[in-house]
Amino acid sequence: MADIRIATRASRLALVQATRVGDLLRSAHPGISVELVEITTTGDRDQTSPIAGLIEVGAFVRSVQEAVLDGRADFAVHSLKDLPLNGPDGLALVAVPERGSPLDVMVGASLAQLPRGAVVGTGSPRRVEQIQEMRPDLRVVELRGNVDTRLRKVAEGEMAAAVMAEAALDRLGRGDAIAQRFDVTEMVPAPGQGALAVEGRPGSDSHDLATAIDDGALRTLLAAERMLLEDAGAGCRSALGALGSWEGERIRLDSFVADERGRRRAVSIGDTAEEVATWARKELGL
Repeated sequence: MADIRIATRASRLALVQATRVGDLLRSAHPGISVELVEITTTGDRDQTSPIAGLIEVGAFVRSVQEAVLDGRADFAVHSLKDLPLNGPDGLALVAVPERGSPLDVMVGASLAQLPRGAVVGTGSPRRVEQIQEMRPDLRVVELRGNVDTRLRKVAEGEMAAAVMAEAALDRLGRGDAIAQRFDVTEMVPAPGQGALAVEGRPGSDSHDLATAIDDGALRTLLAAERMLLEDAGAGCRSALGALGSWEGERIRLDSFVADERGRRRAVSIGDTAEEVATWARKELGL
């Protein structure tokens, strides 16, 4: 048996991310062996339900978490943005080792290149709201599938363009597909977008192994983003954006929300994650 077993979804992106965590663990603890335990989740099997709803109920993470809880694996690796705020008893977020680009991008064409009425694909109401804010003339449709499937649908003309996460394309070596990169002032990303999350059992023998790859400065920024998500309530999850960044020793939190009262943006700066999340909630009127 390997020293460390990592549970992961079986998609190509998830396997790349889990392999990266395994490499980080081996660098921190030379000599250990790592095995990937591939899991098919409810979200992977369900190719018809809106993706925002599947993320809300944890359809992409529950089966992976169960593999840790029942002893088939020591850790679970996820995309942090897929991880619900309230996880199962017996698991904790033991490490956030790194974050790729948190930004959203367009593939297929840039906004400026799209004619009136062009079809743009995305599975995220947050992205829908911000695309329509910039280009209300476009028609935005639901887009499901893994990265390769989404790129193929655009290439085959099923839609003129699609909005995707830059980190996912980078990790799969498909940065060449990017037609436009959105600045945070144009499109605020999902809380946790681009970050890797490692869950484990507190107090287990493997727990300390993972804490060695935790990035404390990154964890602070992600905490601010997820605090705002929690303040907003479950109903706002799919249309909420939040991105934390460091400005010297202070934290900046860019945020966006869209609900029945319209679209709103805010920028808050403070000394702690709690402070910036609280100010953002007040500025957004959540």
